[in-house]
Amino acid sequence: MDQSHLHSKNNRSLFILLVTGLIVLLLGSIVALANENKVTVLASTLNVRYGPGLSHEILTQVNEQDQLNVLGEENEWYKVRLESDQIGWVASWLVENEEVSLDNQFYGRVTSPEVNVRQFSTTDSNVIGTVRQGEEFPILYREDDWVQILYDQRVAWLHADLIAVIDQPTERAATEEETDTSLKIKVGSTPTNIRYEPSTDAEILTTLRSAEEFDVLDEKNEWYEIELTDGSRGFVASWVAETISAETVSAEEALPNASASHYATTLAEATIVIDPGHGGHDPGAVASSGFSEKEVTLNTGLLLADRLKKAGVNVILTRSTDEYISLNDRVYYAHQANADAFISLHYDSVEEANTVSGTTTYYYSDNEQPLAEVINQRLAQDIRLDNNGVRHGNYQVLRQNAQPSVLLELGYLNNDYDISVVNTHAYQSAVADAVYSALDQYFSQR
Repeated sequence: MDQSHLHSKNNRSLFILLVTGLIVLLLGSIVALANENKVTVLASTLNVRYGPGLSHEILTQVNEQDQLNVLGEENEWYKVRLESDQIGWVASWLVENEEVSLDNQFYGRVTSPEVNVRQFSTTDSNVIGTVRQGEEFPILYREDDWVQILYDQRVAWLHADLIAVIDQPTERAATEEETDTSLKIKVGSTPTNIRYEPSTDAEILTTLRSAEEFDVLDEKNEWYEIELTDGSRGFVASWVAETISAETVSAEEALPNASASHYATTLAEATIVIDPGHGGHDPGAVASSGFSEKEVTLNTGLLLADRLKKAGVNVILTRSTDEYISLNDRVYYAHQANADAFISLHYDSVEEANTVSGTTTYYYSDNEQPLAEVINQRLAQDIRLDNNGVRHGNYQVLRQNAQPSVLLELGYLNNDYDISVVNTHAYQSAVADAVYSALDQYFSQR
């Protein structure tokens, strides 16, 4: 072998070695970068959305302790890559990571002795816990008279009158060596007794008859210890004191109202949640010919979603496949999206076959009756089944829903005539067109 050939061979070997080394370094950098930009899911179930906001449709869900690769961030949302290589967005306040986690813009301090924390922003929503005066939580946003907080690693609601916005939580302030984090209160707007001991049975030291502000020196059994102008000390009941800590403002003043900023005046501006009833292990009613309610609700829902999307409407489906979704989660989707309307689709059944036929429109709250009336009118006009009118319905997806909501029963699966009609593309398309036209009319009249 001549020297030139050997030299050429050595050059090729060196080149291959260099390229291999570069590839190894590059892969190592990518792996290191990926490891530095992982977040861990805190919530038991976390929605992954198509865009950075609650109004975007749900792409899929991930579970607690799942790790996601972060590709970017926008408006306190992380753009993430899933194990399936799908790309979506998750709320930053529901994941944990030391390197890329974001600080929430607002924190709140509870101002009432004992406050119920609710699942949704309504007084009849389920109570999921209780918080006490002085406890602090990250605030996510405000909707009318309600504030959404991060509570026990899940989203929850409490009334805006019962929480004050603070610059930063007390623990963080102490870490950053902030000097003026004492709790301040206002007492005496109405005659208020100051007592020698923290008890209603204790002797009265004095009675304040005009509003004064005090620093809280100590807290004992829901009583505040304060120092009066003459230097004496006494106790005032926390439930008659107004918290006005120097770094707090009211939630109503400090937080933007998500509801007020989202009020559709045309259908194209609206966010509509479509809820195909049942799914997964819950088939709903089953027709004698073999098809189930969960199948026809899904088919109808997909047609309605497609009809709305073509008109530019922001559509969210509570399910787009044959999967089980709890009633609470169905309502949760409407609340999180701040939906302008929630339409739940069902097909009915009664104990005695062939005794009832047709469609029925249900609503729960009086302010939802106009929406129900408009939809029912179009169903009566455009659908070939009998129309049973508008009725009050005590259904959970209506009762617990703070967003405008209706439930449609679109035929009876133990009525022979209805069975021959409802499981057809023509009928389901007619329903989709009727509901679309009704929503278009409803929003144009607002």
